Amino acid sequence: MMTHRFFRFTASLTLAGLSTLALTGMAQAATEIRVAYGNQPGEPVDVAVKEWAKSVEKASDGELTLKAFPASQLGGETEVMEQARFGSPLITITAYSNFMSSVPDLAVLDAPYLADDFDSKLKVFDSEWFAEQEQKVEESGYHIVIPNSVYGVRHLLSREAVATPEDLAGVKVRVQNSPMYVAAIEAMGAVPTPMSLGDVYPALAQGLVDGVENPLPVLYGGKFYEVVKNLNLTAHMHTVAPFVTGEAFWQQLSPEDQKILTETGQEMAKNLRSLVEKETEKSLQQLKDAGVQVHEVDTAPFRERAQQEVPAAFPQWSEGLYQEVSDIING
Repeated sequence: MMTHRFFRFTASLTLAGLSTLALTGMAQAATEIRVAYGNQPGEPVDVAVKEWAKSVEKASDGELTLKAFPASQLGGETEVMEQARFGSPLITITAYSNFMSSVPDLAVLDAPYLADDFDSKLKVFDSEWFAEQEQKVEESGYHIVIPNSVYGVRHLLSREAVATPEDLAGVKVRVQNSPMYVAAIEAMGAVPTPMSLGDVYPALAQGLVDGVENPLPVLYGGKFYEVVKNLNLTAHMHTVAPFVTGEAFWQQLSPEDQKILTETGQEMAKNLRSLVEKETEKSLQQLKDAGVQVHEVDTAPFRERAQQEVPAAFPQWSEGLYQEVSDIING
């Protein structure tokens, strides 16, 4: 029953041309994999995924194809992750903190102030610690295709300038509805206010929240600068996001197809980082041109608070986890 359901749900096979049939005496099959993400068309993730699709098609001689589904077309993040786990031929970008319930230690990679730059942060993916976490991910029903895609540096756009954690006392900052982001903003000294990104602009305009944190392209794209005019370069998260699929579907792929996806995926990750960095520089200038005041921030006091408070917020973590991962990254 399970086998029947798997193939009914996941198979996306098309017969090759008759000429190929004549030459080989058997049908060649092209496997189509859907790539789902919430980012809008034209954003770095979208551009990088569509380039990845071209690389996969070329490397596989058309035997393996990727089809991009931006703007949450296949459903919300939780829904898409479940589709992947149950065997759908699907890859999606997610957050490491979304593994909190299944592989809790992995969520530390989204903790604030672990790294000062991406070169340092990316070292963790070559570590024995990460290899152990990957094994647990597979046991939970997922497979990490690309672990190291750079998503962006998160900063704070707010009504008033912020220089110290004390400046954030009583300041309501919008966060996504994630325990990690709630803990991060609390550790920085502010009052986390979970809501969808689409609700932030009116909430800022009505004074329901005083600030929003995100990478600069998102802060500019949301036009939040029309309401609040202080950009504080808190750099509280250097976000690296994984592209994942279901372990059941991954095992259905041939070793050759697995290799193609892994190797072209690493090229995609490099391309995505370049796109993100260019877009970040462009957005910073656009924010300045829109009248936003940009404030350099001494991050040391924020980092000290994060080191103390974030691990305490997650008793399910292994003892000393934050420090262990910090040492790998900054060692």
